[in-house]
Amino acid sequence: MIKVDLPKIEEAPKDWPEVFSYHEDVKALETALARFKGKKHLILIGNGGSITSYDAYLGALGSSVASHTLWTMEPDEVFSVKKQCPVEETVVVAVSKSGQTLGLIETLLAFLDYKVICVTEEKPSPLSEMAKRKSWTIVPHPPIGGRFSGATASAFVPAILAGLDVAGIQAGFLAGYQRRNEASSVAKYFFELESKGYSEIYLPIYSARLAGFQNLIIQLMHESVCKDEQGQTVYAALAPEAQHHTNQRFLGGKKNVVGCFVVVREAERAQMISLPEEFKEIDYKGSKLAVLDGLGYQEALRAEYLGTKGDADAKGVPNLTLEIDKVTAQSVGELVSFWHLVAYYSCLLRAVDPFDQPAVEESKDITMKVILNKG
Repeated sequence: MIKVDLPKIEEAPKDWPEVFSYHEDVKALETALARFKGKKHLILIGNGGSITSYDAYLGALGSSVASHTLWTMEPDEVFSVKKQCPVEETVVVAVSKSGQTLGLIETLLAFLDYKVICVTEEKPSPLSEMAKRKSWTIVPHPPIGGRFSGATASAFVPAILAGLDVAGIQAGFLAGYQRRNEASSVAKYFFELESKGYSEIYLPIYSARLAGFQNLIIQLMHESVCKDEQGQTVYAALAPEAQHHTNQRFLGGKKNVVGCFVVVREAERAQMISLPEEFKEIDYKGSKLAVLDGLGYQEALRAEYLGTKGDADAKGVPNLTLEIDKVTAQSVGELVSFWHLVAYYSCLLRAVDPFDQPAVEESKDITMKVILNKG
């Protein structure tokens, strides 16, 4: 369960888009994908929201399948992935809601001899036409934009093939979407601070297993909220490593940053520090290393977080903490859906459309013009 440390949780607006009511038929997906399971390698090709949710799930939950995400047509990267993935041991999943993502099409053309599954809308597009001509499997993508599609076939197809607990993730989404008041209050907290000049949100994540959430949260907040010259810049970093670099910006730089700590209460594997006798009397800043003996590693990690938060509080730097009890399929799904709501309510506060991305589309159009004029 997600805990938010705001002193006051207010009631959320009644607005509720159909996007958040969509329910994927997981059993039907599993049946449709049964003949592709058992492959040693999975290649996911996509961009933005088409891949960020799956990458977050994979990083948090792990898989016995070797999973490779290709978000670029960089030739060295494509060559490297192909070298690692024998054709007969690999399934390729290409995800594009519109079926018109140029970068995806360019990258997919390097894998024409592989078994391919296309997740795309059921309407004519370059990707669906390619799939029909090559007799590739097509899985319908619902009319939900990529960054909000974490509980749809967009993320669930590769997750099923990777052997992840998709039913648990889906249950987490249902729980997360019940946290409307907390999510709305977080959005309001950020919004009110933006009006006071806090134009940046620093997001230190105190869990290596949640590293995949960096791109997911950044995309949700930037692509949804940053319109009409509004919205905050979000930058994330893995902690406590971030304490050795980005804390200097957070606590010592320009006073326009609000902190949002993401922490996990309980590790999956409890482990204690065992200090040899010969080290116990070693001096450490006026104390002895003996104080570490018997300390849990998760306790040590939490102490790092509390040290940074305490410093922020002492310096008057605004901050809040999002805490999950433990990294599980359900808590991961809940965390994704919670950030969906934060992004959505952030848009309502600024009167911008949560589901469009005009600046992104304009840059895509310019890219195509560059290719057409290459000669």
